[in-house]
Amino acid sequence: MTYKIGDEVIIAAPSTKWAQQFKGERGTIVDIVDGEPYGFNVKLEQWSLGFAEAELVRADLVDVLDEISEALWIKAMEPVEDEDEVNHPSHYKWLPNGLEVIDITENLMNNLGNVVKYVLRAGHKTEDPLTDLRKAAWYIEREIKRLEAV
Repeated sequence: MTYKIGDEVIIAAPSTKWAQQFKGERGTIVDIVDGEPYGFNVKLEQWSLGFAEAELVRADLVDVLDEISEALWIKAMEPVEDEDEVNHPSHYKWLPNGLEVIDITENLMNNLGNVVKYVLRAGHKTEDPLTDLRKAAWYIEREIKRLEAV
């Protein structure tokens, strides 16, 4: 993943014992020094420190995952409804606790949501998962092209 100046990140996997104290902190990339092992300078609340790309994760992705997790927890607490092939097809609601694929995908961007949808339903709508997996691959390729064009 490539970051740019201004990206909000979370220190996810600090590689040094000293940097472990910053694990989970949010910051903003303020400078990038190409070729340096810790070339992503991140402004934290009190410090500005260099981190390697592998130590960081985009804060917006973590926020989306938190929202999905919360939505899944809320959905898991709801009672399971009777089968309805229009509104709640069985090939989308095989997940535990009455969760449906839509509970996950509606929180993602369109291409990524479709990737998750087709991967999760592969082998559940029909016995042959290949068509759904090919559809997921198509959406992954489409998302890569969209990101490369930005």
